[in-house]
Amino acid sequence: MMATQALYKKILLQHYRQPHHKCEGSLDDADVVRRGANPRCGDEIEVGLYLDAQRLRQVVFRGRGCSICIASSSMMTDAVLGRSITDARDLCAHMHQWFQQGDGADLAAPPADLQALSAVRAYPARRRCVLLPWDALAEALDSL
Repeated sequence: MMATQALYKKILLQHYRQPHHKCEGSLDDADVVRRGANPRCGDEIEVGLYLDAQRLRQVVFRGRGCSICIASSSMMTDAVLGRSITDARDLCAHMHQWFQQGDGADLAAPPADLQALSAVRAYPARRRCVLLPWDALAEALDSL
């Protein structure tokens, strides 16, 4: 288990240092943009969605935050890219349930590409850092 946790932490650090789908410019051309903030950590994230019919053609984020928030944003964009709006909503709901239950929960783990986030589940104070981009994504999806 310790080796798995070390691997998960390494993956999170890689996503923090080289985030996927991070936008440095404007999101004015996105179909929908939603923002989330966590004053405790100083995290501020915007999530932009680009749609192709009922699919997420492109998902980007911009902003600043702690390593966990940025890593979660990066992993989230990877996980929902190309999904249908319905599938993305379902994954958001699953991630919220999975994190709110904490360690030892009976709920099935998320897809393999998101399991590194389990390294944070044991730290309730950091769950908000993980879920902030997911909240912004959920709000964006709900606005469609």
